[in-house]
Amino acid sequence: MSLRFLVPGCLALLLAVPTLAATEPPSPGRQAYVPVTLDAAKARADVALMRRALETIHPGLHRYRSRADLQAAFARLEAVASRPTTDLALWRAIALMLAEIHCDHTKPEPSVALEDHRRTHPTHLPLRFKIIEGRMIVVSNDGQPGAPPPGAELVGINGMPVPRVLAGLGRAVAYDGSTDPAIAAKLGSDSDLMGDDFNEYWPAFHGFPTKWSLDWKRSGELRLSHSALEPISFKTWTALTWPGSPYRDEFYKAIHWRIDGKRALLRIDTFVNYRNPVDATAFLGGFFKTLKAQGVEHLILDLRESGGGSEDVSVALGRYLLKEPFLWSKPSLLKAIRYGDLPTHIESWGDRKAVFEPDEKGFRRTSDGWWERLPRPDDEGLRMQDVSPERFTGKVTVLSGPMNGSGTTRTLAQLKEKLGARLVGEESAGSAEGPTAGRIFLLTLPHSGLRVRIPNAWNRTNIDHFVPGRGVAVDETVMPTVADFEAGRDRAVEVAKAPGTPVVPRLAAVLAGPWNGTLDYRDFQSDRRVVLPTMLEAAGDGDEVRFAFTFDDGPGKTVHSTQTWKIRDGARTLISGDGEDREEMKLIERRGGDDATELTLVAEGRGQEDKLPVEVRTVLIRRGAVLSISRLTRRPGEPFLLRHVYRLSREPTGSRSDGQKTRH
Repeated sequence: MSLRFLVPGCLALLLAVPTLAATEPPSPGRQAYVPVTLDAAKARADVALMRRALETIHPGLHRYRSRADLQAAFARLEAVASRPTTDLALWRAIALMLAEIHCDHTKPEPSVALEDHRRTHPTHLPLRFKIIEGRMIVVSNDGQPGAPPPGAELVGINGMPVPRVLAGLGRAVAYDGSTDPAIAAKLGSDSDLMGDDFNEYWPAFHGFPTKWSLDWKRSGELRLSHSALEPISFKTWTALTWPGSPYRDEFYKAIHWRIDGKRALLRIDTFVNYRNPVDATAFLGGFFKTLKAQGVEHLILDLRESGGGSEDVSVALGRYLLKEPFLWSKPSLLKAIRYGDLPTHIESWGDRKAVFEPDEKGFRRTSDGWWERLPRPDDEGLRMQDVSPERFTGKVTVLSGPMNGSGTTRTLAQLKEKLGARLVGEESAGSAEGPTAGRIFLLTLPHSGLRVRIPNAWNRTNIDHFVPGRGVAVDETVMPTVADFEAGRDRAVEVAKAPGTPVVPRLAAVLAGPWNGTLDYRDFQSDRRVVLPTMLEAAGDGDEVRFAFTFDDGPGKTVHSTQTWKIRDGARTLISGDGEDREEMKLIERRGGDDATELTLVAEGRGQEDKLPVEVRTVLIRRGAVLSISRLTRRPGEPFLLRHVYRLSREPTGSRSDGQKTRH
């Protein structure tokens, strides 16, 4: 047995998720949604209209996926439409097809009837969650008796193991290029849709729930807890406690700042400035005047919650942060400016004639037949911009992460290239080069009523350096961990504030000695959770440690396992195991703390599960007397999901702080 592949004998402590129906009968007095059945002719007509619209309008249809890949995706959708189907099943199939385009601005919306049902009937999960270290961690709940508390991990939902739920729903999540870390972020929070992609797509995959049957556990516990909870309304869901931006926040409300001596923190949770617009430059002016007046030397700009929004906010930040006059954008490109009869099925904002029959003099025809939009008087991004006299001249650190996209990612790219700003956190989602966006057309499919968002332009960032299909890389990775969530720590802010880098302890100094706790892992066949009481004896020297594990695998069965870890290649590589079990992983974070034994270590590489290639992430956390070692894996198009986690402490054998006794 190794740290990577665990095949226990007796599953005495198997945490079996009960087999329940995904959708239970409705409660008395509650009206169930009756799916609309479409015959094959109507379903095919809707799909044909959508395909024609995408192929006519979408300038990024083949930007990230080959024609062969999308032909196959269309074929799968057309197979669903070749027989009678329901609006829910067609919604699911369309979502899966559109996600194959890898464009964050291309996604389905439910029909008016489906949306009305959701807004008038309680269907949402009665809690908020984040996916941290591949686990579905509860952030808050609505107060129903027995609800899983903040910090608990959900392991089963309505009879299904959480990894299968998240992997399935994750296939419908739209993201740009190859920035699939956005999947986990969007499943937990997405103001673009019905609050988050979990609640958005659950009905399309599993029907509308009338009960939420949840299995959950706290870290290190041997047994599951169970909750049967009522769904809540969307309005109630939006009021649940959340540490980030509220649902559909707006720029003028989404700014938080404070000044601490010579350092200031400015947090902007959204760039959306079109519902209740303000003059972004004037609105930010008071803050930057204050920075100048007080002689602030270091600005931390926290953009981690911002998915994007209005370009005027981006340009305003450029005026206050960049060193010299700048041009924000290159002219956008359109695949077409005439759309035949398609506008009869499309809604969009603004003057319809100007949108669907623009003057050709406003464009330049390119050699490959596209249309380059010429600058207009109202195009700030295409005019040279002067910097403000109040611009900040000190050190700039920007916090980023997988929630970033669209205009926020373009801002990160500009600040990185033109200012040399230091980026801390996680690589952004979105496209540094510029997203496929422009004006978003909302196409209504006449028979199902389902709607499809289709962008009409490729907005291009005026930068020279980018990686196609990627967001903006960080200078210092700071990976969120369950330990930090439990402690209420924001290590990205801590790292941004720190005047220097804390001393990083050697592996042996942190790990050597006896440890006692649990191994908690997913069964490979069933995805059910198994927890084994575990002891660890670690010994070594410097950055080489040998682990000796003892697992209690049921009455009379004790299993032993050993493995060696080494850090090599100038602290850039983690080597674990030997022979066929050997893995080399790139260290993406290795960080100490104020405590001499604190260590955060994150490494990524590639491996195999069931003979299929997977990406692998190892996360080791030492905080005080507690040690956790997690292994996460994922296949393409899925979020990282927990494979196993050791939760160990220096507590004496046979005792636990939660009152449970371990067996050895």
